[in-house]
Amino acid sequence: MTRVPAHVMAAVTEMVSHELDEDFVELWSLPWYIRSMWPEASDEDVRVVSEAILKDLLSRDVLLGDLDGGTGEFLPWRLENPVGVAMHMWAELGRDPTIGEIAWLDRVARNGAE
Repeated sequence: MTRVPAHVMAAVTEMVSHELDEDFVELWSLPWYIRSMWPEASDEDVRVVSEAILKDLLSRDVLLGDLDGGTGEFLPWRLENPVGVAMHMWAELGRDPTIGEIAWLDRVARNGAE
């Protein structure tokens, strides 16, 4: 892995956090933002930065989970290591996730979960 530009991690975390003020955010947005800000990043770089961002967000006020396609209800993952599960699923894809793949993010306050 190359050295991660600190501004990339901070900026992507902030963008996703702002999006979460308004709505759910899909996991695919993390690699999309990272690659748009850091075009020379390797696949490994993108995964490592995404994992760090997810850990940071989940340590604050964000949940990882699924979105029910029928009701639009957010269904938080009740797992011991949701970031590890998401990153394992990402690795199994063998590429960056796209729309509708792996997971969604939501704010604890909006979701009502703790």
